[in-house]
Amino acid sequence: MTAGPESSESPGHEAVAHAPVAHEAATAEDRDEDALRASDDDREHVIGTLKTAFVQGRLTEEELGERAGQVYASRTYAELAEVTARVTADIPGELTGRTGARPRRDPWRATKIAWRVEYAVFLPGIATLLLMPGGPREIAVLAAVVYLLFWTLGVAMMVTSRPARPALMAEGERLHTAHAVAQDQVIRILTAALAQGRLTEEEHDERSALVPASRCWADLDVLIADLPAGLANQPPKARDVRTGLGVSAAAASVLAAIVLWQPDNPLAFLLGLLATAVLVVAPVITVGLWADVRHQKRPRHRSRSRRRERPRRRRPA
Repeated sequence: MTAGPESSESPGHEAVAHAPVAHEAATAEDRDEDALRASDDDREHVIGTLKTAFVQGRLTEEELGERAGQVYASRTYAELAEVTARVTADIPGELTGRTGARPRRDPWRATKIAWRVEYAVFLPGIATLLLMPGGPREIAVLAAVVYLLFWTLGVAMMVTSRPARPALMAEGERLHTAHAVAQDQVIRILTAALAQGRLTEEEHDERSALVPASRCWADLDVLIADLPAGLANQPPKARDVRTGLGVSAAAASVLAAIVLWQPDNPLAFLLGLLATAVLVVAPVITVGLWADVRHQKRPRHRSRSRRRERPRRRRPA
């Protein structure tokens, strides 16, 4: 129905199955969160506090400009935390408390939850119906066995999918066939960091120019060592929701046509089973996609409403 979120941010993930995952597991643990680059959204949280204090008359225009300049000049989370404590020291706590740093939400969180619900509840139920025996006692026993099997397999997949921490790849090890893919991944990470304000244009151009000259994993890691993981992941979009709705409607139409016409042939029976399975899976996943897309649009609506309210507050003053 739609492509899922990328599971790894490591260079060359698409071309190499195991080495990049292990490499990412090692480098991600070595990164210091305070040393990572802050985004424009992180800085705007603090700027929002300063603007609110200015509207309320707690800061002059010169103080607002001076303090905002310090916030915009901070590059890492550690610098932003230090500047925030300094520029909001004389501002009431109820203002600063509303603009504190919040952990970034996984853009695919609701969709992932929907997939887990499908796997843990609906798919075992479908398997039970397909293998349904005659008596109610046999049905209960079969359902217990099928659900236990699905849940055990799901837990096993979650455990085995967690990357272990093997030895780091040698610093001079070549990228081989994953070279072009790894470089493209780093370019996408740098582009996303520029769009989010984590890098300046000069820093982006400088690092991008070094990507073609990279010859090993260490060369690429240096370019993205101070950037958070997951920057290149594409969030769900409105067209994914529309695709889910279209697939659900198509499956419902096929199933209704088979029920109304009642064709007596194996092909219609198999098509009906397929339409039923799609009709069970697609709506739940679509709801998860819709929740994720709506959560992405929510901050934009809030920022627009704040922009409309600010001029109204300043005019009487």
